[in-house]
Amino acid sequence: MPNLIKGSSRLVIGRFLYDWQHGDRCLLAYSSSGNMGVVATVPDKDGNAPDLWSIAARHESRTASYEDLARWCLCVGWSMTMKPRQQWISAVDQPWALEVRATLPSVKPHQYGNTAYGWNGAHIGVLRAENSEFQNQAHRLLELQDA
Repeated sequence: MPNLIKGSSRLVIGRFLYDWQHGDRCLLAYSSSGNMGVVATVPDKDGNAPDLWSIAARHESRTASYEDLARWCLCVGWSMTMKPRQQWISAVDQPWALEVRATLPSVKPHQYGNTAYGWNGAHIGVLRAENSEFQNQAHRLLELQDA
């Protein structure tokens, strides 16, 4: 049974194109738990959410390390807010529950320090916003048409 973490922090949820070949999109959440980044897919209205760890593995090289995959997840979460504003929502003090699929407890020291995107580590999994209105706003993002 997966580990469950609950938190309340700034929560960003946005549209995420995870399969270029088929044009498949999902909802991606980005938040924090202490000094750890939280990156996760969000279930759609039917309760389906692709596995972000598997998506990372498909986008990285076959020789990617566990840390490489976690960093990839942190990168896509962090960069989500660089997309057009209508493709994501954000609110402070949003309660959420994360079903943890993978954890990077600490980032190995590297030439730029010992954090990745400002985080000491990462939790990756499936996140549900506990505020139903915020969750419904997120679901509406999937209905947007591509320009």
